[in-house]
Amino acid sequence: MAGRPKKPTKLKLVQGTLRKSRTNENEPEPEPVSEVPRPPSYLTKYAKKLWKTLAGELVEKGILTVVDLPALEVCCEAYGQYRAAHEAVFRPVDKETGKRTKRTLAGYMEGKNSQTMPEYMSMTKAFYYFKAYLIEFGMTPASRGRIDLPDSGEEEDPMKRLYHEA
Repeated sequence: MAGRPKKPTKLKLVQGTLRKSRTNENEPEPEPVSEVPRPPSYLTKYAKKLWKTLAGELVEKGILTVVDLPALEVCCEAYGQYRAAHEAVFRPVDKETGKRTKRTLAGYMEGKNSQTMPEYMSMTKAFYYFKAYLIEFGMTPASRGRIDLPDSGEEEDPMKRLYHEA
């Protein structure tokens, strides 16, 4: 399908762009997650730490649903892959001492071309996948700026409700 991907109705509501005439009346509403689920066991330590942080925040805001869990898993996995590749590029293991050493990007790229830099290419791809998932969940400064969470606990202003229904 050509063009922009369609936004979920709840996201339009949160962003303040919902128009009744363009609302999908049959849009599925997945079950929200009420407590932070345990991270999958195979995730790396970096991915598990991110899972706990992101899942906690998304559950607190009421954004995370049961069907979002695989997307969150892939997001955290991409971050774990990014961190592993980052260490391979910038903190390689010294063959003589067995300890990690610091290295600059210039030091890594010395004597290599784009065909002989698998760690760097892997790191770059994982970063872009991670960033794409952050945007999907509204967790970058630009995507977060488009979200306006309603105040919880306060009554809705009747004038605002009439305005949004029009």
